[in-house]
Amino acid sequence: MAKSRLSNAIVADYLRRIGSREIEPGTPLPPEAALCAQYGVGRSVVREALQALDAKGFIIVKQGSVAVVAPRHRWHVLDRDFLDATNPAEYFPLLQEAREVLEPALANLAAERISDDALAEMIALNHQLAEQHDDPERHADLDIAFHDAVARATDNVILVSLHSSITGLGQRTRIAAAAVPGAIDRAVFWHERIIDALRSGDGIGAGAAMHLHLTQVREELRATQTQSTDEEEGAS
Repeated sequence: MAKSRLSNAIVADYLRRIGSREIEPGTPLPPEAALCAQYGVGRSVVREALQALDAKGFIIVKQGSVAVVAPRHRWHVLDRDFLDATNPAEYFPLLQEAREVLEPALANLAAERISDDALAEMIALNHQLAEQHDDPERHADLDIAFHDAVARATDNVILVSLHSSITGLGQRTRIAAAAVPGAIDRAVFWHERIIDALRSGDGIGAGAAMHLHLTQVREELRATQTQSTDEEEGAS
């Protein structure tokens, strides 16, 4: 097996253990020799894995000392490898809070700068979304594309980059929310309200419509979490 694949396996295992709280912040990792024995690999593989975990913010590596699990505020929780290795639902409420701070402001600014082409793109995406009721992943992709179009309409590359950074976790929340009856129809409805405000250059209206849309999404995510809790209690 290639060295990179071996190191990726170590990274995934530690991301899972850190994310599940099996290993708490401040906990020292075993020395390199112990890690080599544990995973049956050479030092170069272990060092590559430790460097990757350090770059992702989950451990702190200092020359001449044992690596330790980093404080939670340093974790790159939007890292795709971390999301794949853990239960991302824990971060759904935090993502929703971030969206409610960022996206109404994006819609407000977009109303001042939106082009006819950007508006046409949003309309087309919303029409496609209205036809998606059986494929949650396709729904997620189209919904992300719509909100990305709003961000790009601000013509501010920094804001676009900030918005893009949350789409990995955002795909997961959208797939979960799509399971709630009527969720897609409600999304289409609020997208239409956002489009109407953007078309008329009404920044306050666009921001308000986006806020109400995200309030709707928050309730749908709450419904999915309530359902998951009920299913877990019923299985116990």
